[in-house]
Amino acid sequence: MSNFKREVEKINIPNNLHDRAKLGVKHAKNDLKGKNNTKKRLSLIAASCLITFSAITYTPVGAAIKQAYDKIFESQHIDDPGLKVALKDGHGQTISQTYYDKQNDIAVNFENVMTDNAETKLLLTFNSNTTDLENYYIDIYEGTSKVYLITDDGQRQELDNIGWGSRHYNKEENKVATALSFDSIKEYEGQNIRIEIENITIWDKKGMDEVKTVWPLEFNLDKSYITDREIVEMNKEFTFKNETYTIERVEYSELETRLVIRGSDMIYTDQDGNQYQTKSKLEHQFLNARQINQGSGYTVAEGKSGVFLDASGERIVPNFSKGEIESKLGVFIMVFAPVKDRSNVVLEVGEDMEIPLIVEE
Repeated sequence: MSNFKREVEKINIPNNLHDRAKLGVKHAKNDLKGKNNTKKRLSLIAASCLITFSAITYTPVGAAIKQAYDKIFESQHIDDPGLKVALKDGHGQTISQTYYDKQNDIAVNFENVMTDNAETKLLLTFNSNTTDLENYYIDIYEGTSKVYLITDDGQRQELDNIGWGSRHYNKEENKVATALSFDSIKEYEGQNIRIEIENITIWDKKGMDEVKTVWPLEFNLDKSYITDREIVEMNKEFTFKNETYTIERVEYSELETRLVIRGSDMIYTDQDGNQYQTKSKLEHQFLNARQINQGSGYTVAEGKSGVFLDASGERIVPNFSKGEIESKLGVFIMVFAPVKDRSNVVLEVGEDMEIPLIVEE
């Protein structure tokens, strides 16, 4: 759970004004600083800082390989149900690679990368014997941390966040486990690529600060990993609390299930005619089942009504760590854990509304 998510809960937000609107100005300021378009070739020199390097080819049945990543990522401390399902099913490319940040005395362990054509998840842990890491975040959502991809021919691009990601700090070990979520890198399959994590964001009582650093990761992105998304165009309309919503499409993947929904109460227009994304009645219902647990991040509050999926009798829970994914104005992206049986999926809204997610002829 990011520091932002804790802080945003404390903010007295007007009922219909979405958090994204409040962050818009801040993001705009960041954008004005300009993005680094400098091309940089892969540095073989930097590779000397890598203590170990071995990329293990993904295999769905590789039980031994599954043991290569920290089991914390399958535990209750990570609030991304989609990630945990994907790991238990053996998805992802295991990467056993350690980088030592000498200046800050931090050992960084890159453990797994998984991607489809919509997002990438990068799993890593970092720990230190001398630097207190409790307030250290790789915050690419609202912090100063950034993730870059550098290809073998020197192309360099920043990868934007996809939701908030998930993080856990172990005080006894002074160790952070973080699952970053950013733009897809699937188009680079089969290629040697370099990922750079730039700067660590510090969130504490004083606010935000940063530690200047670069953590590199180099590997060949294996072709045999997660398959493409299955996209089902839906265009199904329903009414909830006197508002009209349209399920434009459903996206099924091994990482998550996305519903792209347009609604009649998702846009707020101020007195000057400026428009902002707002929290709709449907989004409030979705968040009604969300709770924060110390050490576990966002989880489902059992017994509370919300919005869920039912897949042939299996309850599919929301993924609250995928909050505020960028979308078009007037569109809300609702994310759930992956669905395996996609033949009979029903969207459940509140106590008694059921909407079959089937395409009507």
